[in-house]
Amino acid sequence: MSETIRPDISLYQQTILVAKEVYELTCKLPIQQQFVLTSQLRRSIINVCNRLSAFTDSNSKSTLKRNSEFFIKVYAEIKTQMKISITLGHFTSADLITLENALDQILIFCESNIQSSYRN
Repeated sequence: MSETIRPDISLYQQTILVAKEVYELTCKLPIQQQFVLTSQLRRSIINVCNRLSAFTDSNSKSTLKRNSEFFIKVYAEIKTQMKISITLGHFTSADLITLENALDQILIFCESNIQSSYRN
């Protein structure tokens, strides 16, 4: 029987720091983007934090898998929003590198959970 992988506290703490970074970055967006892009980025990162905290309460592989799959969808949203921000000239790739690296680490964690759910 394979083990499910649960986040350690450092991953959750890192996600909270990433959420703080998103809030700080979105404060720099121009006024015309404060209600659209700001809202989308903040909502997405809150979903990431909520899903990651739900991992600790998950007691079944199916719940862990579902939370992991949900994160991957939110990850795609955030990556799209980041690309839009760069394309519009609001941020540079360098501005978002910390956020991107942290999200990639969480993605690896979630993909591991999904792979684990397929093993016997």
